[in-house]
Amino acid sequence: MIKLKYKKWLDKNIPDLTGKKIIITGCNSGIGFYTCLNLAYKNATIIMACRNLNKALDAKNKILEILPNACLDILLLDVSSLSSIDNFINEYVSKYQSFDVLINNAGVYHLKQTYTNDGYELVMTTNYLGAYYLTNKILPYRNKDKESRIVFTTSIASKWAKIDYNDFFLKNNYKTMKIYANSKLAISRYMIYLANKEIDNLKVVASHPGISSTNLLDPNKGGVSRWFSKLGNLFLKIFTHNANKASLSSVYVASSNKVNNKDLYGPRGLFEISGYPKLRKFSKLAYQDLDKHIMFSNDLLHFDN
Repeated sequence: MIKLKYKKWLDKNIPDLTGKKIIITGCNSGIGFYTCLNLAYKNATIIMACRNLNKALDAKNKILEILPNACLDILLLDVSSLSSIDNFINEYVSKYQSFDVLINNAGVYHLKQTYTNDGYELVMTTNYLGAYYLTNKILPYRNKDKESRIVFTTSIASKWAKIDYNDFFLKNNYKTMKIYANSKLAISRYMIYLANKEIDNLKVVASHPGISSTNLLDPNKGGVSRWFSKLGNLFLKIFTHNANKASLSSVYVASSNKVNNKDLYGPRGLFEISGYPKLRKFSKLAYQDLDKHIMFSNDLLHFDN
């Protein structure tokens, strides 16, 4: 059952967000859904940027059952499609002109080796390349009169990643866990690079949810068997926290007055698996090859930063 479970924590740690326009990608389920719910509770205007409009409408209605006065708007966005990102930005800017917070939440995991219409591997594109492209394209439309924020979602899996820029999409040796970890290392490097630019009135921050019981291990999406899905999700329910609590790290970095540029927040518990948000550190890998990484990504997408 969906509940506003962490109301006391939200009231203590998150300011009133009336007038704030917050874009959240992939928020029709899982951690993104609860990020949307919790920020809507604090009176933000939420733009639900989702690729499945029916699921997004269902999610919106569920939130309105709890928060009848929530300000929620659905716009079509598939972050794995460059043309969809362009269309989203055009539609968003024509309607809202500017934004206060962009939360790059959309992510996938454990898929079979699949390529998008643009010719890029799907996991890396959804988790990194699309977020990179979206952020670069929409950044000029941030609210420049007040503080704006860009939020990236990384993962503790990034600590075990190893990116080979000669085989960025792992065409030669595709492994589901490796492409996922690499995508999260890639987004961490971009976050640090962008934060280092110290753009006026902009905070670039990151969160990681620890490990949560979500729909990531879905056998219907491919890449994982039904028995593995059942065992994996059972493990997640026993030893990790729920998607609602996992969302609090994103909620915090998107809105707290105590967050600084370049901060990373994740669960405070053992091995950063679960718990309320706490200031964390990126691995040393995240600080390597920053310039090379950006040049590679720009060349891949054929635009200048």
